[in-house]
Amino acid sequence: MNYRKRNILLLIGFVVSLPILYLISFESTIELKRNLERLTKEKDATDNVSSNIIRLRQQEKYIDSILKSKNVLLNNSFQQILLKKINSYQNQNDIEIIEFNNYMEVVDNGIRSQMYPIIIKGNYNSLLHFLNFFEQQGLGEIKSYSFKKKKDYSRRKDYLVLELLLKRVLSE
Repeated sequence: MNYRKRNILLLIGFVVSLPILYLISFESTIELKRNLERLTKEKDATDNVSSNIIRLRQQEKYIDSILKSKNVLLNNSFQQILLKKINSYQNQNDIEIIEFNNYMEVVDNGIRSQMYPIIIKGNYNSLLHFLNFFEQQGLGEIKSYSFKKKKDYSRRKDYLVLELLLKRVLSE
């Protein structure tokens, strides 16, 4: 056999042996490497979960301390919180709650919201200050308000009433 035929047979043997070598050794090595990468990612994810749990517990304690300092309990309803805010303002200023009715559930374009009708009595300046205070509290959106002059026939005096409609969006 001459050198040319030997080289051709050697080249054919090399080309034929490549898939065989791949099937025997390289395929299992590559599969083990993929498995190692997958397991490393899973380990990192579980490590992150434990650190996330610790971080979330710390956040929970911080938020609970804020709620406790603001005197907001988890079992309080929004209506109770709203009434507490109005009463705290009422104690500091010259207003009086005349009506505080239950909310009305409203669905508009797929958006659920609650409307709270509130009627408050007082002088014009204190009612304007109340509206400003209410907007700053961020409890909801003031949908409408109107001032009405009413007459107390037994005392023969006029007084001013603020009719307020507060909207609280529940879900979109």
